[in-house]
Amino acid sequence: MPPTGSPACSSGSSHLPIQKQIKSSLDGLLQENGPFLWQSGTYAPVRNPFSWSNLTNIVYIDQPAGTGLSPGPATVQNEIDVSNQFNGFWKRFIQTFSMQGYKIYITGESYAGQYIPYLASGMLDQNDTTHFNLKGIQINDPSINEDNVMIYAPAVPALNYFSTVFSLNDTFMTEINKRADECGYNQFLDKALTFPPPKHFPTAPDPSRRGCDVWDQIIKAATYINPCFNIYHLTDFCPFLWDEMGFPSLAGGPNNYFNQSAVQKALHISPTNYAVCGGNIFPNGDGSAPSALGPLPSVIERTNNVLIGHGWYDYLLFMNGTLATIQNMTWNGLQGFQKPPVEPLLVPYTDSLNAIANGNGQVPFTADAGAGILGTAHTERGLTFSTVYGSGHEIPQYTPGAAYRQLEFLLGRIKSLQDTGPFTTH
Repeated sequence: MPPTGSPACSSGSSHLPIQKQIKSSLDGLLQENGPFLWQSGTYAPVRNPFSWSNLTNIVYIDQPAGTGLSPGPATVQNEIDVSNQFNGFWKRFIQTFSMQGYKIYITGESYAGQYIPYLASGMLDQNDTTHFNLKGIQINDPSINEDNVMIYAPAVPALNYFSTVFSLNDTFMTEINKRADECGYNQFLDKALTFPPPKHFPTAPDPSRRGCDVWDQIIKAATYINPCFNIYHLTDFCPFLWDEMGFPSLAGGPNNYFNQSAVQKALHISPTNYAVCGGNIFPNGDGSAPSALGPLPSVIERTNNVLIGHGWYDYLLFMNGTLATIQNMTWNGLQGFQKPPVEPLLVPYTDSLNAIANGNGQVPFTADAGAGILGTAHTERGLTFSTVYGSGHEIPQYTPGAAYRQLEFLLGRIKSLQDTGPFTTH
């Protein structure tokens, strides 16, 4: 079932706490991995040669209630409520379309890192492979821990790494690095990013302490330099690209594609005011623990097939925050990764890419997926962590070939992400 709907999106606010909103799965359909794409800055929809439908059947689901085209209002208080609602729907869906026994894989990004492990755990708890034959999950750029670990502790090291992109002045850089050190973020990462890790270590310092809101200050400073700074893809610059859905290009836009009456009628949807990012599904806050502190380790143990992907150009949720979380998590008898996750992520070359490289590509390019070593991929004890060099927050959108290869691995089409063979469908 790649992907289940509703990755999360941030309000983009420069103030604590960061509000979590839920993003419609239809954004993934239209701009990431569907059979056709209509991406930011493009004139018209085009066929997607890296559609995930080439590999498997896909069900796009706007959930919880109140997300995207899913009727609201939201009634959930925590992730257990989300899981119960979703799995009740899913059982009826399986029965309605005679899909009993089908293998299920759940994928999503961002706040999906919170709810997918809970959904998966709820499925596995049913002990019912007729309706819940779960075989694996993939969560990209996931929210799996508190913001102090996922956002604030890694923010300054990422700024230093991409300093030429930010182009902030020396005075600011000196001050923000001083704060990261004084707040204890650097000490936390030094301990967390060790292989094998030390025995369970304390979490990252509290960003609400005076002067420790380093991520907020970086975003503000970056926006003064680059008014079009995009936390989802930090190498974006002005002008904003027009976007048919108004997201992720931060120009806003009309959000009008799925608001068209003809589109809603074709989808058998009652008239609704559609927006990619809706209101806050948890107005009183999500009452559940972060997934890494809850069901995620158990889901790894019960499936031995969990993939966590992360784009390097994401400046909302950081790969070192994800890795620090992994290093403090215990599954299948050991804590964290025992070896550094540095093996290459290999993505096959295609004839279409060769034509483009030699100046013979058809215009407009649709086979716009790079190849070669596009990141890293490391597996231990049923958990794979794979980073993607050229990607922002949405891996299938920015690096479709890498995302396609990762899905082949999740589905068992290839044995590892170091496989040197061609795509299994090309």
